[in-house]
Amino acid sequence: MRKIFALTIAALLPATLLSPSAGAGPGPGGVTSDNVEFIRHIPIAQDGVGGKLVGRYFYANDQNKVMIFDTKPDPEDPQLLGQVLMPQEWLFSREDLDGNASLIVVPNTVSGSYDGQPSASTNALYIIDVEDKTNPQIVGKLQGGASHTSSCILDCKWVYGSDGKIIDIRNPAEPKLMDTRWGDGKPANGGHDVTEVRPGIILTASNPLMLLDARKDPANPKLIAFSEPIQNVNVMHSLRWGRNGKDPFFVAGSEQNFVARCGAETNGHLMTVDISKWKKGVIGPIIDRHYETNGTYIDGKPAANQGGCSSHWLELHPTFKKGGIVAHARFEHGTRFMRINSKGKISEEGYFMPWAGMTGAAYWVNKRIVYSLDYNRGIDVLKYNGKF
Repeated sequence: MRKIFALTIAALLPATLLSPSAGAGPGPGGVTSDNVEFIRHIPIAQDGVGGKLVGRYFYANDQNKVMIFDTKPDPEDPQLLGQVLMPQEWLFSREDLDGNASLIVVPNTVSGSYDGQPSASTNALYIIDVEDKTNPQIVGKLQGGASHTSSCILDCKWVYGSDGKIIDIRNPAEPKLMDTRWGDGKPANGGHDVTEVRPGIILTASNPLMLLDARKDPANPKLIAFSEPIQNVNVMHSLRWGRNGKDPFFVAGSEQNFVARCGAETNGHLMTVDISKWKKGVIGPIIDRHYETNGTYIDGKPAANQGGCSSHWLELHPTFKKGGIVAHARFEHGTRFMRINSKGKISEEGYFMPWAGMTGAAYWVNKRIVYSLDYNRGIDVLKYNGKF
């Protein structure tokens, strides 16, 4: 979920602070650490925060369209190939595009639900054919099929919604809503997102956390493991489990909005979670938690927050193996580059805090380049020059 208003920082700072800088400090795009480089800004309409990299193509959205960018031959200068217009969303826009080389699924709803209950608003799930990157086409629509986020399962033959919906899209032109839900009879009946860590194995961003097996019967997934209720969490937002579920811990974030000051008293934070005992049915405990703090803007941290300092979408570096670097979107704090060590301990490695930004997601395009999607700005192209 996004926050609605951002302080216009650039308007408050002297022009001398906005000049390009080769090292740490203020620059043309924002404030960076000395190991992060601002490359360029790609303006799109507001509320662009959903993205997905598939091969060389990057799918992104704003409040009224889905776009396809070609990241080759130059990922620092992606080229727009095609786009498809969507019903406009003015609030809580499509956060989490998902799909493969042929299809992407796009939930379209003004409101969502985190507790497994149906949304009060009219909504629809759209299936878009993207085989022709220059001419994507909507080929299927299921009225009432959207959730706050919708995720592809089993090579995009099924869709799991964050509120528990299960949708059969084996025939993309005729998506079918199942009368079962992935949370039926389980400790959690909904959440903010689900992640397929490998084909048919799903980790849910719910509270409690759950690990499901949908390989034999996607309409009735089996519960493999679950956690105790996670304390000091408002909403479990997103999570990533390294090496397709082989690492002994995974990285997760929780969300809490509209908090003016950051710190351990807030519960929108980054965490690592032990999952080494999943074969015994156990997820947890929490290994480490990282909370953002406020600063002076010039040090890469806002002095206060209009919306909050919450954790949002995060991505593990391609080389992540029992630890590594995570690109982590944190709204007014921008994109934070976090190091997770082999024991699951968290520290900050670098950052990019954009002027007047509200960063919602960050995606590794290759080992150095990150596309940072911002509710207010569009796409910022960053280069991480630090150690892995």
